[in-house]
Amino acid sequence: MFCRAFSILVALALIPMGAFASCGSEHCPIDMGMLWEESMLSFDLSQQYIDQNQPRVGTHNATVGQIPSAEDEVRTVSRVTSAHVMYQPAGGWTLSATLPFVNRYHEHIRNGGGSPELQRWNFTGVGDLEAQGSRTFGSGAEGSIRYHVTAGFKAPTGLKHVEPFNGDEPEPPARPGNGAWGAIAGAGAQWSLPTKMLGGVYGAIPIRLSVLGHANGRGTERYRVGSELQTNLGVSYPVARSVEVLLSGDFRVRAKDEVGNTDADPGHTGGTWAFVSPGLRVSPMSRTAFYGVVQLPVYQRINGINLVSDLNLYFGVTRAAF
Repeated sequence: MFCRAFSILVALALIPMGAFASCGSEHCPIDMGMLWEESMLSFDLSQQYIDQNQPRVGTHNATVGQIPSAEDEVRTVSRVTSAHVMYQPAGGWTLSATLPFVNRYHEHIRNGGGSPELQRWNFTGVGDLEAQGSRTFGSGAEGSIRYHVTAGFKAPTGLKHVEPFNGDEPEPPARPGNGAWGAIAGAGAQWSLPTKMLGGVYGAIPIRLSVLGHANGRGTERYRVGSELQTNLGVSYPVARSVEVLLSGDFRVRAKDEVGNTDADPGHTGGTWAFVSPGLRVSPMSRTAFYGVVQLPVYQRINGINLVSDLNLYFGVTRAAF
């Protein structure tokens, strides 16, 4: 059993997860819960779509270049396909990791040195590794509260450089990998309430609350992405045995970046975001589920000026192996 668990843990450590970025590229947290808590090994394949095409100053929409800067952000479109694996050995432990493949279009106007220049990049690549381990405490009895603590890391395994545009690359956080190590730590709780589903059968409504912090080291060009705190409150309502309505409240706050050897303006990085994320999960066959979630911003406060999106889309499929 020990050799088997060790082998899977090593495999998890080779699977990366998406990076956080500031140059018009953001990863937005979301809570969809754990579908098969009794499964030892499960896989998830998802697609995330974020189109950041609206400049914002503080809490108000703005126009491109409304605040003078060395670079005026115009648009970033991110399509991120992620492969996720989760292993649950005995004793309340959960090990998980995710490997994203990033397809990104980024556009900004570079000022200085003469007339403004419109620069465009279209690139693909694997993102940075992120692996986590968590330990759950408490019984699984109906109505009881279970707690968990989480720790993990981000490793600089992603693509650190992309094809230049007239000799320039986008800032390190906009690339698939930012070249930095990072630390992750958090805690949370889950409890459930009984409910009657269609057909009179009773099920459970799981309610989840979690807090997760990210601290980042210096990466490519000595750029350090600001530390981040995420809070998620999620609930899954079982309409029927094979259909769940998902709802998540997602909050994140990020400190300003330390821009290192780049010419970026740290005053235009970081901020505070809050989202409401409704979704649906359907399980048409045993141990396989399909889901879709729409993430809607309800509050966005940006430091300086940067890009935001009107909504974010998530689609995916989950499969429990055993």
